[in-house]
Amino acid sequence: MFKVLNMQVIHMNAARHDVHAAYVSHISHIASFALSICVQEKEKNEKHIASMASGGFTTTVRLAASASGTWTPIFEENAEPVLEALDAYIDQLLSFRKHIAGRDTKSISRLIHQANTIQQVINKHV
Repeated sequence: MFKVLNMQVIHMNAARHDVHAAYVSHISHIASFALSICVQEKEKNEKHIASMASGGFTTTVRLAASASGTWTPIFEENAEPVLEALDAYIDQLLSFRKHIAGRDTKSISRLIHQANTIQQVINKHV
């Protein structure tokens, strides 16, 4: 049935699934929720948010519209892999922060180039 629907079937145990889902799915939602809260707490004028929001911002915060009733239990049930992914994400944010604060343009550029390769990974397997 899955092959008829052109779905890719991947076999893995539940623990591995939870770790992969935390990195590829759950962390994206947390980042979107956090960015949305950050902007709303800092920028009180909704017109400024709307007028300054570009496609990148809109795409990034799209997941922030996800239901609390869906995501709260996911975060609760998968706390360990979600925390692992969240810690790794925070480490990357801190790396960007350090290099931006130090005006280290070579390192910033290196991080951006490293990040750019994700599209190749996705496109290769779609």
